Amino acid sequence: MVEFLIDMVGGLLIPDFGGKRRTRAQARAFAEGGEVVFEACVLGDRPYCSPRIVFLAASRTALHLSPTEVKTLARRALPTEHIEIRQIRRRTRSDPRIIRPSWDIADCHDRSAAFVVACAPEHMRYFTGSLGTEDLELNTRTAD
Repeated sequence: MVEFLIDMVGGLLIPDFGGKRRTRAQARAFAEGGEVVFEACVLGDRPYCSPRIVFLAASRTALHLSPTEVKTLARRALPTEHIEIRQIRRRTRSDPRIIRPSWDIADCHDRSAAFVVACAPEHMRYFTGSLGTEDLELNTRTAD
């Protein structure tokens, strides 16, 4: 009961009180081979792209897309073996409005078509990690 009260008061006084704990838990789960589920946009001309916010479930071995946080509902596997990340960049004014202003964008290529994956900066490492490209860094150039 006391722990619940501390969490409640801490959550009201400090907006990101539980965020660091959740971030550490997600990082640990991903490192141990588990999945991390997060909001994202996958936009472009590929069968798995959709003009709305979706959820990605990323692990070291797979990447799945779902319309909800429920992992088993309408879940689709993305072809990670064909996806190549060209660059990771900040959102610009020319990007679609559905992409949240604080999100980072990965410009990707799948065989012959380009598409983008946008998500929170702290989740981008799970996306790149599922593709085996953890060492990519954010391109800080801002071109509008």
